[in-house]
Amino acid sequence: MNENATHARDQLERNKLNLGLFGSNCSGGLAVTTVPERWDATWENNQELARMADDAGMEFMLPLGRWKGYGGVTDHNGSNFETLTWATGILASTQNIMAFGTVHVSLFNPVVAAKQMVTADLIGEGRFGINIICGWNNDEFDMLGVDLALHDDRYDQGQEWIDIVTQAWSCPEPFDYDGKFYKVKKTNIYPKPYGGGRPLIVCAGNSDRGREYAARNADMMFTNLRDGFDGVPENTSALRKMAAGYGRKIGVFSNVSVVCRPTKQEAEDYFHYYAVEHADLDAVENMIVGRGVVKPDTTEERLQELRIRAAGGNGALPIIGDPDYVVATMKRLSESGVSALAIGLQNYLEQFPYFRDEVLPRLEHEGLRTK
Repeated sequence: MNENATHARDQLERNKLNLGLFGSNCSGGLAVTTVPERWDATWENNQELARMADDAGMEFMLPLGRWKGYGGVTDHNGSNFETLTWATGILASTQNIMAFGTVHVSLFNPVVAAKQMVTADLIGEGRFGINIICGWNNDEFDMLGVDLALHDDRYDQGQEWIDIVTQAWSCPEPFDYDGKFYKVKKTNIYPKPYGGGRPLIVCAGNSDRGREYAARNADMMFTNLRDGFDGVPENTSALRKMAAGYGRKIGVFSNVSVVCRPTKQEAEDYFHYYAVEHADLDAVENMIVGRGVVKPDTTEERLQELRIRAAGGNGALPIIGDPDYVVATMKRLSESGVSALAIGLQNYLEQFPYFRDEVLPRLEHEGLRTK
C-alpha cells in the first residue's frame, strides 16, 4: 500500500482478514428479493448499522455506486444514497470504522471530487477511502446525459482523473495538467487530506485493462469471485505480481453474500426462500443481461446459476451455512490470498448481530482477526 494512506492502511493491516459491510446504501442491499423483510435503506438504518459495525470492530462500510434501479416489482437498488455524502455522514457518526465513497470517474470533475473527498477524510480523521469505478452501466450514464467512453478509453480517462486528484491532494503549489480528457490550470486545493497523507484507493476491475489500472493506482483491488474458488490463488497472486511491476504492494478485496444460521439446513432454507421462491425475477434478468454475463453459448443450467446468484447477493459469492461453515469458507478465501471481504446480508440490522456474536469470535480463534 502507499505509505501516505496511513490511518486507513493501519486499519486494514490490523487483521489478516478484514471485514466490511457492502451495499447498505441502496434499497434491497445485495439481495434481489421481494420478501417483506428486505433491506430498507433509510438513513436511520444506515447510521444504526454503521455504529453497530463500528462497535463490533468491523473495518469498513462500502457502498454501491448506483444512480438507477434494476426495475422489477421492487425496482431493486432504485432508492440509493450518493456515496461521497453518505460516507461523510457515516464517518461523522462513528469512531473507528472506515467508510468508502464509490465514485464513477465520468460523473465527477476530478478537482471537485478531490475537494469533496478531502472534506470526508478530515471529518473521519483519515478513515475515508475511495472506490474508483471507470464505468459500465450505459442505462445510468444515459439517464445522467453522459457519454460512456469505449472500454479502454475509460481507463485512459480514469488515469488522468486519478493523476489530477492525487496531485490536488499532495501538491503544495498550483499545477497545470494537459490531458486528452482533462485540462486544468493553476489548480490548488486546501485543506489537504488528514495528517498529510491521502485516502486509501480501491479499484474494481476484472478485464485485463481494469486489472492493470488497479495494479498501477490502487492500494486494494476489488475482484469478483465469479467462478467460486476456482483460480482464486492464481488470480490474487497475478494481481500482486502486476502491482509489484509498478513497485507497489496491493491487497485484494472481494464481495460475498452471507446467510448464517445455527444449522446449515436453516441457512439453505432461508436462502431458497428469499433468493429462489421470492426472487424479483425481472430485476434479476435486467441485472445479468445488463452486466453482459449472459453469452450466446450460456447453457440453461448456467443461466439458472447466474439468476440465483444475482438474486442471492447481486452476483457476490454466496456463503450459506452455520457459523463453522462460514468461518471455514472465509479462512479458505484468506489462504487463497484475499485480504478483505465486503459482506452483503439479506437484512443487515436483523442479521448482523448473529454474525457478530457467532462468526467474529470464531475468526479470532482461527487467527484471522484480533479482538
